[in-house]
Amino acid sequence: MKQAIKTIRRMTVATTIALASASAFATPINTVDNGGFDNPAQYGGYTYLNGSAAGWTFSGAGAGVAANNSGFNVVNATGGQAAFLQGAGSSIAQVFTFTKSLFAVSFLAEARGWGQGGNNVSVLVDGITLTFTGATSIFPGSTTSFVQYTSDFINLSAGDHTLRFVGNGGIGDVTTFVDSVSITAVPEPVSLGLLGLGLVALGASRRKAAKPA
Repeated sequence: MKQAIKTIRRMTVATTIALASASAFATPINTVDNGGFDNPAQYGGYTYLNGSAAGWTFSGAGAGVAANNSGFNVVNATGGQAAFLQGAGSSIAQVFTFTKSLFAVSFLAEARGWGQGGNNVSVLVDGITLTFTGATSIFPGSTTSFVQYTSDFINLSAGDHTLRFVGNGGIGDVTTFVDSVSITAVPEPVSLGLLGLGLVALGASRRKAAKPA
C-alpha cells in the first residue's frame, strides 16, 4: 500500500511538471494590442489614418483600416477588418514589450482585388528587417483569402521594441491587407529542461508502477 501511494505521488508530481513545462512552451507570453485592427470600427467602410489609433501608429498617405466588402475590396478578414498598406512609404507600427530571447512575428496578409494587386511589404523590429525563410519581404498573391506568414526567429533583448510594417510599393496602385498580428517567443532553456525532466520522471514512475508487487 505504501509503495502504491509513493508511486501515485511520483506520477502526480511528474505529470504536473510536464504539463506546466509544455504550457510554457506552447503559450505566447507577449501580445500585440489590437492585432486584428478591429478598432476603430469602420462599419462597412474604410479610413485613411495619419497618427495613432488603437495601439498602432499609421503613417504615409496610403495607410489605414478597411472593413470586409468595403470599397477597398478586403475579404475574409478575421473579425471583419484589416489594416491596409497602399503604395510606397505607407506604414503601421506598434511599440511592444518583449520578455524572452528569441522573437518571431506572425500575421495574415492578402492582396487587394483591384488595381495592380498586392504591395510588397517589409517587416522591421527596431529598424532591423525580418526575414521569411530568408526573404526580406512578403508579397501576397491571393485576393480572396488571407495567407499566414511567420518570420524567421531573431534574438531580441527584454524590453520595449518597435514593430513596423512598411509598404515598398510597385508599379501602379498596389495594396496589401494585414491582419491578426501576433508575437511568438521561444521559451527559455530552463522551460525546455523542465519539460524533459517531467517526461523522464513520468516514464520512470510508470515503469515502477508496472513492476509486480
